[in-house]
Amino acid sequence: MQPETSDNDDLIYGLNDRPKPLTALLAAFQHVLASFVGIITPPLIIGSTLGLTEYLPYLISMALMVSGTGTFIQARRPFGIGAGMICLQGTSFAFLGAVLSAGFLVKQRGGTPEDIMAMIFGVCFFGALVQIVLSRCIGQLRRVITPLVTGIVITLIGVSLIKVGVTDLGGGFNAPDFGAPLNLALGVLVLAVIIVLNRSNTPWVRLSA
Repeated sequence: MQPETSDNDDLIYGLNDRPKPLTALLAAFQHVLASFVGIITPPLIIGSTLGLTEYLPYLISMALMVSGTGTFIQARRPFGIGAGMICLQGTSFAFLGAVLSAGFLVKQRGGTPEDIMAMIFGVCFFGALVQIVLSRCIGQLRRVITPLVTGIVITLIGVSLIKVGVTDLGGGFNAPDFGAPLNLALGVLVLAVIIVLNRSNTPWVRLSA
């Protein structure tokens, strides 16, 4: 199907356009790679920060499985549940601060890694139920949760992750060679590659950053 004509030169395909198979395959592969990082990063941060390194494969596997299941439900809309579109479901950075604070609280009280995991899963489970209930009141909540409120929340999430980013730049939590020149050089190299790719005039190269 040929792309719809549009006054916006940046729009490659319109809403009802169907890309060619090769283009669709490359775009899907790129989308999976881009979402993969966002899905596994929160479990990595939680596991490494709270000393749950032995459970990291378990946490990452669960995040990927739930993301795939949620995306399938959104796309196929079984029993009328879902949007009927490919809405990628993934882990959220919005709850990292609360989860880490609760995990540290359990850890300070002498809790084992199993206790920390049980607390996190329990809180997330009941928190999900609250979100399900509140999702039925989006229209009313928009009067309270304005763009100003959401903007401040998103900004605070980014600010709270600065410590995590700087720690990872130095080598990670509890790293014996934290702050070593090799770790810092690797972090600077990654940052430089991202900046260079973002400055490219080729859209595919910019997206690959």
